[in-house]
Amino acid sequence: MIKQHLDLIAVAGLGAGVAMYDVTIDLVFGVAHFLFEMLHLAFEWFELGIEHAVEHAFHTTRHGSQIVTFYILLALGSAALYALWKALPRIRQRLQQAAMNAWVRRKTECELYWQSLTLPNKLGLVSTLLGAVYLSTFFAM
Repeated sequence: MIKQHLDLIAVAGLGAGVAMYDVTIDLVFGVAHFLFEMLHLAFEWFELGIEHAVEHAFHTTRHGSQIVTFYILLALGSAALYALWKALPRIRQRLQQAAMNAWVRRKTECELYWQSLTLPNKLGLVSTLLGAVYLSTFFAM
């Protein structure tokens, strides 16, 4: 069910982010800080594992194993960036097609829903929408 309505969830999240920008900015920065902290800890753990493996396998000094570890990580990072560079056009095309399909599907659903309403229901829907917008601006300011 979530996958079916993911586009509506994204639009609702974007709308809530615009309406409550200060809370959204704080939440986004808080989550980003936590994720970067976890990523840094995982990278340090991985790097230390490589360094100890090189030091143990080749009986090198600490400085020598750090240099070898640097070049190993440089090679792995370069390979990952190259793979990402090759995959980006396909990812962009897939996301663009998904956005276009979601737009057409939701637009068709909204048009069919609007056409199925009677005049009093249309007026009720518009007045409810205008009232919700007025109340949200009243409480937000």
